[in-house]
Amino acid sequence: MQAKVLRGGERQEALECIRLALGCDLALSEGQLMRHYGVTPSEREAHAMGLHVVRAVLNPSHHANRLLEVRFFTPYLWVARLGPPLLRHLAGVGEMRHILGVPPSSWRTDTHRIHYREQPDAYWYAPEGPIAVEYDAGSYSVAQLARKVEAFALRFVGQRWGAPTPRKAASLRGKLAGLGLEPGHVMAAPWW
Repeated sequence: MQAKVLRGGERQEALECIRLALGCDLALSEGQLMRHYGVTPSEREAHAMGLHVVRAVLNPSHHANRLLEVRFFTPYLWVARLGPPLLRHLAGVGEMRHILGVPPSSWRTDTHRIHYREQPDAYWYAPEGPIAVEYDAGSYSVAQLARKVEAFALRFVGQRWGAPTPRKAASLRGKLAGLGLEPGHVMAAPWW
């Protein structure tokens, strides 16, 4: 499938949407930008927009055997310095926001990368109240999942979970169902 070529005002409008999204999501991959906005900024455009471009080679999830060569975009130097696994994680959380269709104004990505274990990756301010958002690249034990589910249930009206692949999402769905979370609250959210 070939992407539609955006020029002039259309391209500038898409780049402005990307700038707004990155202010909320903190980091997104070039694949996500193409998928959601139909364009990836050139190096020159990224520089003009104040974006940092981080090239990385990493696996799609915690225990995956394949490697992907990707570029991440972020408006923040401190995010660019986090390293590929944390950029992957932020991009996964951002993908969840896109899939759920939540506008940046209703979403807060946790900017404290070293936070309490029971702190969600993001918060979604939904009409029914705040919802915890957590992304698992495949590294959480069942005990960690149980602590998070329980803590989120005490502080939020709901919770949504994501994983990088349909297979990881199915595994996570099974583990979380055993902890009482509805299967519909787990989604595959590929970040690449």
